[in-house]
Amino acid sequence: MSIDTYPVGLLLVPGCVAASLVGLAVARRSLHRHDLAKIQEVASYLFGVVGTLYAVILGLIVVDSMSKFSEARLTVEAEANAISDIVLFASQLPGETPRRVREHAEEYVKSVTEVEWPLMADRKISPETQKAAVAFSVALLAFEPKTEREQEIFAGQLEAASQFWNGRRIRVAAAGRDGLPPLEWFVLIVGGLITVIYTFFFKPDDFRLQLAITGMLSAVIALNLYLILMFASPFSGDVKIHPQSFESARHTMEAVSGNRAGG
Repeated sequence: MSIDTYPVGLLLVPGCVAASLVGLAVARRSLHRHDLAKIQEVASYLFGVVGTLYAVILGLIVVDSMSKFSEARLTVEAEANAISDIVLFASQLPGETPRRVREHAEEYVKSVTEVEWPLMADRKISPETQKAAVAFSVALLAFEPKTEREQEIFAGQLEAASQFWNGRRIRVAAAGRDGLPPLEWFVLIVGGLITVIYTFFFKPDDFRLQLAITGMLSAVIALNLYLILMFASPFSGDVKIHPQSFESARHTMEAVSGNRAGG
């Protein structure tokens, strides 16, 4: 079962809050007020340093994860848009080239959405889809422009083909990444534990207020960790990129085919 799902979040956040409150209750009974009073000033200063440092690290990793997710989504859109551009350019060329290019484009889009996309959730790619991409490019490059207009159209196709392969390479690389590196998870989890445990070394008169503060702090940390978990792998889990862009490209190809048949 994938861990980047909503049920995991429903267990993770309350579980972290409950664990922090239990730890606070144990520390409240174990630590004596007069012992804590001796270190209040130092503890307050160090808590500010530790909390600020951890907040900076946590914020940077959250932003980085969400940025990579956004980049992967834009890459998918660029790849699909490049396919549409190639088919549209090809429709203006003579002979059998428009049909061949469109058919190979349709095969590639079908392979991506039906074969490769489910595999990307397991960080794999499809050799069949890779072959379809190569066949698509071969069909495109087989055309030899003769007139100046054909040369301009072919140049546009080559530029779109370059964007297509760049998009595919980046998408495949993003799908193959194993989420956040283990070292970063270690730093985030240990840093979160230390930050929460620091709240145990304060002993105000109102225990309920301390419970609320500790619970809210652990909830904020757990929510941010859950956010990283959900966005670290852009093609798996409940928050993932879907192949709608390729479906739009398929509709474009159908429209091009209909217009050419009508013409």
